Amino acid sequence: MASEDFGEFGGKDHQIPLCDLNLGAVEPAKFAEALRTGAALPGLHSAWWAPDPEPTLRTGIKAMTSVVLDLMKK
Repeated sequence: MASEDFGEFGGKDHQIPLCDLNLGAVEPAKFAEALRTGAALPGLHSAWWAPDPEPTLRTGIKAMTSVVLDLMKK
C-alpha cells in the first residue's frame, strides 16, 4: 500500500531486519472469475473485502508459525 508505514519500523537507517508477508484471502473461484473477466477485487481496507476465513487463517497461521520456528533455530 502506498500509505503503509511498515518500512519505518526498521529504524532511520533501516538497521532492523523486517519481513512483510502477503497472504491471499480470496476464494479461488472468485479469483479465477476476476482474472477471466478483468474485474477488480476489493482491497484489504475496502468495506467489500470478504476473505475466505478458514483457509486464510489456516494458511496464515502455518506460514507465520513456520517462520518463527525457523528463526528460533538461529
